[in-house]
Amino acid sequence: MLRCNRWIGLIEQTRMLIPRIESDISGQAMLHAIARVGDFVVTHKSYTHDFAQSWHEHEQASIDFVLAGGGVGHCAGKEIHSSPGMIEFYRPELRHNFRSARGGIRSLHVVIPASVLGEYSGISSVVVEELDRTRSAGIASCLLGELLDPDRSSNLVMESLAYELLGEVSEVAGRPIRRAGWIGLVRDMLHSVHDRTVSLTELADIAGISRGHLARGFRSALGMTAGEYHRRIRLAGAARALVASDAPIARIAFNAGFVDQAHFSNAFRAHLGQSPGAYRRVIQG
Repeated sequence: MLRCNRWIGLIEQTRMLIPRIESDISGQAMLHAIARVGDFVVTHKSYTHDFAQSWHEHEQASIDFVLAGGGVGHCAGKEIHSSPGMIEFYRPELRHNFRSARGGIRSLHVVIPASVLGEYSGISSVVVEELDRTRSAGIASCLLGELLDPDRSSNLVMESLAYELLGEVSEVAGRPIRRAGWIGLVRDMLHSVHDRTVSLTELADIAGISRGHLARGFRSALGMTAGEYHRRIRLAGAARALVASDAPIARIAFNAGFVDQAHFSNAFRAHLGQSPGAYRRVIQG
């Protein structure tokens, strides 16, 4: 009975998170799993193809990880196309709308109370931001795995993982340079050449600076080398391929530019915290 009451209480708390301005919710939502971990509420939910919300806002911040399907939303002057593997932070009181795509959408949702958000200086300046698809998606998929298959340590694990996700948002807030000047040019170049090798000389020519300046400045701004950033882009693409198709892992590894599946698996585990196979099983459900 105690466990039942706790479950009902969590469901009621989730209902309180339903938009409170012009909600006009149509379609259906299904709650698959829910847990309160520390001050966070973590839910695994799915929405039908005809799910739609008009402009609304939430009182609390959240981090959303798209597991399957997708949709289109608008907020902060941007049109956001949700797709598998995307993970984003939304600040509280942010007006937005959303409509599911044809196949609906399934997601992991982490609600962040103001008391926790206030522990991180600078996060208040982040409106809506897509987080690192390798590192953040890896943390979120581990969080989902604990939610779906809990044991007596899971609450502690999930709370720690939720704080790690907040750390990712804090990193975004602390690095405003990442979208500015030559850093932005180099990042755009790396995204455009994710399917081939690229040299430091080529990047330096695009940026109009020396190779040494680029190497030092890129690491200072983003916390990693340009080569590591390039590898993360490839791994993020591979992670999307793992959940969007049933293609053999060896083929996905080859398409991502890895010499063999073992090399790919080692790199994937280093960045996402689990093997490609485990990641696919957790996300696909």
